[in-house]
Amino acid sequence: MRLRFVNVLAGVALVAGCASVGQDFEMTEVDRFQPGLTTLEQAKEKLGKPQSVTTAADGRIGVVWVRSQATMGSASSKGVAILFDKDGKMIRVVNRNEIKSN
Repeated sequence: MRLRFVNVLAGVALVAGCASVGQDFEMTEVDRFQPGLTTLEQAKEKLGKPQSVTTAADGRIGVVWVRSQATMGSASSKGVAILFDKDGKMIRVVNRNEIKSN
């Protein structure tokens, strides 16, 4: 599914020259986050506005950041999903990925 999305963006790039979705962020910032210490607000400061925020019935908060970019002949996509407790403290990184194609 992710690869197909990147391929669609690459197709758009061929027509439009380039395209991007989501605010850019650095995965190295994610590597610095610490469970129990990093807050949701700190994550937003480092990664920017999230793509989505979901609150579970027990108060846990799932937050997703996504960035996709396509230019003539190449495309890239990266995303991270992080789980926070009801007080906004990081529990863990649930998923992270980076895809680059030429």
